[in-house]
Parts: sequence; structure tokens; C-alpha cells
Amino acid sequence: MQTGYLPNDKKITQYFSLIITGTTAAALVITIVCLTHNIDTIYYHLYYIPIIIAAICYPKKGFYFTLLLTILFLFITFVITKGEEGIFYENIIRSIVFIGVGAIASTLSEVLREDSLKYQRLFDNSGAATAVISKSGKIIYCNKDFERITRYDFKELKKKFLPELISSDDRDEIFKKPEDTLQKPDVKKQIHPKELKNAEIKIVKKNGETCYTLASLHKINELGIILLSVIDVSLKVKTEKILKIKEERYKNLFQQSTDAIFIHSVKGKIFDANKNACKLTGYTLDELKEINLTDLHPDTEAEKIEKCIESLENSGHCEFESIFKNSNGNTNYIDIRSVIVDKDTMVAQSIIRDITLRKKNDNALHTASKKLSILSSITRHDIINQIMVALANLEFAEMDSKDENILPYLDKAGASVRIIQKQIEFSKDYQDMGGKPPKWQNIEEIIQISLNNQNIPENISVYSDVAGVEIYADHMLEKVFSNLIGNSLMHGGNFTEIKIMLGNDDGFFRINYSDNGSGIPNDKKEFIFRAGYGSNQGFGLYLVREILAITGISIEETGIFGKGVNFEIKVPANDIRFIGN
Repeated sequence: MQTGYLPNDKKITQYFSLIITGTTAAALVITIVCLTHNIDTIYYHLYYIPIIIAAICYPKKGFYFTLLLTILFLFITFVITKGEEGIFYENIIRSIVFIGVGAIASTLSEVLREDSLKYQRLFDNSGAATAVISKSGKIIYCNKDFERITRYDFKELKKKFLPELISSDDRDEIFKKPEDTLQKPDVKKQIHPKELKNAEIKIVKKNGETCYTLASLHKINELGIILLSVIDVSLKVKTEKILKIKEERYKNLFQQSTDAIFIHSVKGKIFDANKNACKLTGYTLDELKEINLTDLHPDTEAEKIEKCIESLENSGHCEFESIFKNSNGNTNYIDIRSVIVDKDTMVAQSIIRDITLRKKNDNALHTASKKLSILSSITRHDIINQIMVALANLEFAEMDSKDENILPYLDKAGASVRIIQKQIEFSKDYQDMGGKPPKWQNIEEIIQISLNNQNIPENISVYSDVAGVEIYADHMLEKVFSNLIGNSLMHGGNFTEIKIMLGNDDGFFRINYSDNGSGIPNDKKEFIFRAGYGSNQGFGLYLVREILAITGISIEETGIFGKGVNFEIKVPANDIRFIGN
């Protein structure tokens, strides 16, 4: 027999088929016995049992079963009674009743089944984790969402009571009586939960973890059940906690920052400020909210302020140094860094650092440096004058000396004085190095200036691919390339070309200066950068490395001896830029 369904959509087991078969057979046998012995009572009532069960369990085919059973009932009656009119006509009427009962039962069963399926599917697909609970708190039924939240399957949940699934922190909020909060209450007694609507409660999962939920709990007294619906809001709760922590952290950073911080509109309307902002300006927060940020700058800073506002509107940030007036009329030098924090409302945050002390120190250092530079220049000039006198006297002594044994000593003295002269001349270059702030410089222009300052033979070709390349370096960058070119001319031998090429590698850009001259031996590649190294006892390559090192640029010689030099200048990616094409 086919598998049927009860009205609540539960599949029927083979036992229902056996019951229908058994009751049908019993009804037919008893009918035969009763008709054979002229017993005209009871037997026809037995047909209602299989008819009703079949109609309930098999609503679509139950009616056809009733028709078949009715025909069989009439056939048996006709055969046994031999068409006796009284009994046969009575059973015809009874057969009509059987058919009517079967039709009504099948129709009602189908309607009940459809309603049951409809509500079952609504229950299972409600979007909320839902459970049906008995008055004693036992789980009767639940949907898949409830299983997923609790991590129990339905068989396990049927053994559970509602208090077991509620965190101990929330039980007192849900149940009216203390005895209801027991994890396993008395099944004979009723629990008394409160009516809940979107209440925040914690569900305990199978693994012991806690799940934050929004719960609604309703008692349906007519059915004697409790309906619990929960929505998992764990992610929302965790997100809110994280946001709260971040908000607290931001507030702490905002208030504890050693810099003054303003929250304001692009035009300068102040919405909020931290303690150091109040301290810097001398105003309270309420007073600052009535002041425009631009009013705290003197009129001489108006152009800077306009440029900052324009930069905020176009690029979302600006940085500049300015002057602030506080409530007492005193001025402070400040460093301002502003950024748009909300593009929709164009609200900006400005971090303002008081650099008054730094400015005073810078001015003091500048004054001291200027004085030292003047003193050094005068001293150097005087020393060079004295050196010239000493060299002249040594020459005169050499010319007038009649003792040849003294001449070697005079030569050595002259050589020593000339070394001192070179060192004094180098001190001027070394003093100038770092004396001015670094700046962006066009490599191609620097190379051209360096070439113009050298006497380059016509047979030497110069190639470069650094057009449009600028690097951030000390203002003495021209001396770097002048020294490299001079080094080739002095020590390169019979070379015919100079190349300056650009490459990049591992976050750096490389400017390679090379020639096809004699090159440098491997054991001397590092010595050439030492002060005073070489036959001329000069400071050329030592000065080159020192100038480049000011802005973090390095240089090393990587050429092959006998094939020419290759000075590899490594420039950090942040200190190089490209203009034009």
C-alpha cells in the first residue's frame, strides 16, 4: 500500500496500512457471518472504521477506497441474501451513507492537511528560530533555525526544558517564580514565563557558548502551549561592543592627546575640541563653539587659510604652519594638519601642535649657525692667507738654500702645508653641506650643469635617460655629479662614453653612473669613499657619499675592473618623482 499522510504532514508508517487492512477484512468476514445467520445488526457499523481511517490517512485515494469497499459490501450482500429485497435495499442505503461519510472525511482531511502544511511551512520558514513549549517547559517542537542557534538536533531538544536553554543571568527576567528557573522543573507543574517582545536574552548553546538573541514569548492558553521566537543578534551585539570600545578609545585619544584637536566645518565652525585645544586658545569649549576657527588666526594668515579651505574642499586634507592668537592676545606658532572625516557633511578634524618653542630654538640655532659660519669663513680665510705666506716662504727658502740636505725637508714641509690647504678648502664644502634644507632637483638639469663645468673632450659621448626625473636631495647635489664626472676624467683612462641610466628594484630607484674606462679594482671599491683616499689625497667621493646620505640616498661602486666604473645611486621611492611624460 502507498505511503500516506496525516493532516499534520507526518508520514504514515506501515502500521496504519495494517490497521486499514485488518479492519476491512474483519468487517467483510463479520458481514458474511451475520448475513449467513440472518443477523441484521452491528456488522455494517464496522465499515466506518476503515473508511474513516483511509479517508484521514489517504485523503486523495480514500474516497476511491470507500467506493471499492461499498461495491464489495453490496456484492457480498447480494450473493448471500440472493437479492432479497429488504436487506439488499437497506444495504444500498447504507452504502450511500458509507460513500457520503468517505467523501466528507476525505474532503475534511485534505483541507486540514493543506492548512496544517501551510502553517507548518510558515513556522519552519518564518525567519526566526521558533519553538513550541509545553506548559511544563518541555520542548515539543521547533524549526531548523532553532536547532541551528542552539546546536542541538530536534531529538535532543525534545529532552530539554526551556530553563536549560536560557542563560542563568536572564532566567529571573523571564520567569515569574523562582522555582521556574530550575534547569529541570517538575513536569507535572506549570512554568510561569512572562510575556516578552523583542527582549534581549542569552541562549546557551550545546557547546556552552552564549548566543545573544532578541526573543518574543507568548502563551497560547487555548492550546496549552508557549511559543518562543528568537532572532540571533550576536553579530550585532559584538559589533556594537567593538564600536563602543572604539568610541571610548577615540574619546580617550581625543582628550588625552598632547596636541590640540578641533572638529569643525570646512569654513571653520567649531563643533568640538579637546582639553589641549582649550588650553592652547585660552577659551572654554562653550566659548570655542561660538568662535570661528579662522578668527583665531591674525589677518596676515588670511591667504594661508584660504588655501587650506580650498585644499580641504578639493583633496580632503591640508598641512601648513601658521600663527594662533589666544584669549590673552598672545601669539603661538602652530603646525596644522587637517583632514575631512565626513565627506557627506564636510566635517573636518584639525590636529594643531604648538611649535613656538621649536621655532625659538630654530631661530636660535639659525643665528648661532650664521655666527659660526661667519667665524669659520673668516678663520678659514685667515688660515689660507697664512698658508699662502708659508708656501711662499718655503719656496724662497728652497731657492736660497745652499745646503742640499735641507731641500728634502723643505719639500716635505711644502707637501704637508698643501695637504692642510686642501683640508681647509674641503671644510668650506663640508660646512655648506646640510646648511640649507633639501629640495626637489631635476637630475637632467643637474647633470647638464656639471658637464658645463667640466672640460669634456670631444671624443667622449654622454648618454642619459633621466629626463623628467626629480629627486629630493641636499642643495649640493650638483657636486655629486661634478665629482663623478671629474673622477672619470682623472682616473678613467682612455674611455669614450659616460652613461647615466635609471632603473628600479626592491622599492628603490637606481641612478647608474657608468663609463667604459679602466674601472676600479674589487679590493678598493669601498676604500675610494674614505676621506683623503687616493693619489690626490682628496675628499671627492667621500663628499659625494656624505651629501647623498643627508636624505637617505646611498652610493656604491659595482663596476667590473677593466670595463669601467658603475656608481649605483639608490634613491628611496618616496624621494623620487616624475614630471611631464
